[in-house]
Amino acid sequence: MSHWEVLYLDPWYDLRVLRLAPDAAARDERAFLATVDGYRPRPRTAAALRDAGLESYFDLALEDVRRAPELRAAAKTVDRSGVQHRAAVATALVAHTLAAAERDGRVTRVGPFRDTLHSHVVGDLSAQDRGAGNPFKKVALSLAAPIATWYGQQHRGAMSDGAAPLTGDILRYQVHGRGMREEIAAVVASAPGDAVTLIGHSLGGIACVELLADTAGPEGVGKVDQLITVGSQASHLYELDALACLPFVRETGLPARFPERWLNIFDRRDFLSYPAQPVFGTRVQDMHVDNMQPFIESHSAYWDNDAMWEAVTAWIG
Repeated sequence: MSHWEVLYLDPWYDLRVLRLAPDAAARDERAFLATVDGYRPRPRTAAALRDAGLESYFDLALEDVRRAPELRAAAKTVDRSGVQHRAAVATALVAHTLAAAERDGRVTRVGPFRDTLHSHVVGDLSAQDRGAGNPFKKVALSLAAPIATWYGQQHRGAMSDGAAPLTGDILRYQVHGRGMREEIAAVVASAPGDAVTLIGHSLGGIACVELLADTAGPEGVGKVDQLITVGSQASHLYELDALACLPFVRETGLPARFPERWLNIFDRRDFLSYPAQPVFGTRVQDMHVDNMQPFIESHSAYWDNDAMWEAVTAWIG
């Protein structure tokens, strides 16, 4: 069950998780609750709700979240930035809205529409939370995401290099990734048939690349004849000589045991995704898609992008 499927059944799930977070050293509980209590959708959010016929459902969701004990419990762990807490409120509102509309028999749009609506609500809450009375600040916040996305597209190399020390998940994987690769290999070995297509997103794509490139790795992965990576950093880490199982050798690249067919899907708005063909040559085919989301939402929006699934379907055949 996906995260959103859980949320459609329990819209307060993310808020409930936040109440378990450590108490913030500099808590701003009252300001956070005041932001939610005074929240009103801005024009673009209201227009999106109106066009989808969801205005009344959203109003009901807003009333319910204001009364929810989970909101007050989560507020006790909010810090001065409030980023996670505002995102959880936005998630609750969107999930409640869509689930209520579906229970009424309405056909609701999900995927990109849902994620765009969520981004709008997060932006609304951010603008209201800090400097709501300052019109210039409101405009600046509403423009921040697309401007940051544009800047990152122009300067992605410097941004990626600067962010490298902060990529904790990847660093932990590099130390403890063997267990993850062994788990993938076990799944492949137990899969029926003699041909398997592996698909991995982000860090999962890195693990798949390393597993298939590891000449000392499990033999069972030999039946993997196709690899699909989505939003992956494998080529970037290879150029940094930061892959444990695939040392950087420009003349050699991928070992002979690596599958002949590799599709790498990336989004230029997703600064955690990289083309692979310039690094690994014709063994890999790059596919650019537009998730229509600013960073960082673009990194997790592939699964709701019909163009990605059409590419995957065509590739698998």
